[in-house]
Amino acid sequence: MDTFDPSELWSLCLQEAEKNLERTEFESWLRNSSYEDINGTRMVIRFRNSFVAGHVKSRFGTMLEEIICELSGRNDLALQFVGDPAKPGPSTSEPAAPSTGNSSSPDSMYLRSNYTFDHFVVGPNNQLAHAGALAVSSDAGTTTYNPLFIYGGVGLGKTHLIQAIAHKLRSEGDGSSFRYLSTEYVVGTFIKCVLQKDYSKFRKLFQGIDYLLMDDIQFLEGKVETQEAFFHRFNELHQQGKQIVLTSDRPPHELKDLPERLISRFQWGLVADIKPPEYETRLAILMLLVRDEELDVSQEVLDFIASSIRKNVRQLSGVIHRLAAISRLTGCSIDMNMAQKEIKSTLGTISRRLTPGSITSAVAEVFEISPAQLKGKQRKRSILVPRQVAISLIRELTSMSLKDIGSFFSGRDHSTVLNSIERIQELRETDPELDRRIEEIKRKLVSI
Repeated sequence: MDTFDPSELWSLCLQEAEKNLERTEFESWLRNSSYEDINGTRMVIRFRNSFVAGHVKSRFGTMLEEIICELSGRNDLALQFVGDPAKPGPSTSEPAAPSTGNSSSPDSMYLRSNYTFDHFVVGPNNQLAHAGALAVSSDAGTTTYNPLFIYGGVGLGKTHLIQAIAHKLRSEGDGSSFRYLSTEYVVGTFIKCVLQKDYSKFRKLFQGIDYLLMDDIQFLEGKVETQEAFFHRFNELHQQGKQIVLTSDRPPHELKDLPERLISRFQWGLVADIKPPEYETRLAILMLLVRDEELDVSQEVLDFIASSIRKNVRQLSGVIHRLAAISRLTGCSIDMNMAQKEIKSTLGTISRRLTPGSITSAVAEVFEISPAQLKGKQRKRSILVPRQVAISLIRELTSMSLKDIGSFFSGRDHSTVLNSIERIQELRETDPELDRRIEEIKRKLVSI
């Protein structure tokens, strides 16, 4: 440990963990953790309460310790997760629900501090979405831009823009209230209300606010009862002149498992897409990231990174943050050699993970069946579950659409793909052995 700053080491560990987890998992459980102390071979990591610390230990502890040991070069390091006692109530069983307001509040744990308009680089491929987001943040409920529907692929800036609206509302302090929600949270809340036969908590999500900011609306697909409940809340807010902002990985007309009346409402206002950034935009993003990290990086290195990473803003950010961490941990300057090694290791892995064939092969190897069986029609459990695992991992690790994944698996429709993903999410909660095998596959893909 003598050559490492423990705080920097934990930051680097988080960056590695983020690559292997669902965005909602990382944001909910790990984003706001912090290094606290080191006692011999034990690093102490603090979380917002003891419930979160306990959940992280049971769910992610082994993975995090493996990352720490690999990064530090020491096999004797262990992690201790601590947190203040959790308050009684909902927070002891789930992350706290986002609250309203533009002052400091519990929803701040869901907002990334640098997801502001000042940190968003505007280019030809995101200009309309940026203009729409900026406009609605200053004028709630306008007929022209209500709702604002922003769509685009993974890692292109949808969440950045929707959170930038929240940051702007909070900083201006004009009394406008907002609620920032993930669609997964909305669906989960509705399911709990159904079980408890009490829908008051669901209704409260949409009450007393001027802005509804809702991420990943595509996850409403197939959730018929939640769709019906959300339809009525949407109508109420719109009729009251409240501003609604939604993000999705597809345009409204491609959300096949949603009712037409809901899709038509998504199209009432401004529908704006975000495409992969052009070279000039990518270079500007890199320059902003380097400035924020206070790094000294040559134009040659920036050109190389901008030319190597072409489709994903999040990958640009990840490479710069990792180079910064490596530089600080080792004391070496960022040069072309370091950048080439990082691009090779990071994007080499990513490029392989972007191939559905490589993922399918890895799943087939672990479950001891053939890739052809995974793509075939047999529905025996010994083949069906691995097939669902492969579908789930391709969706998680690539930017492929549900339709394209279905086509890869012998022409299955996107609803079958979505059901497979949901089924694996359920099984991972109840089947520790399956969860372990999936983590094993992901580690193999990363280490190829």
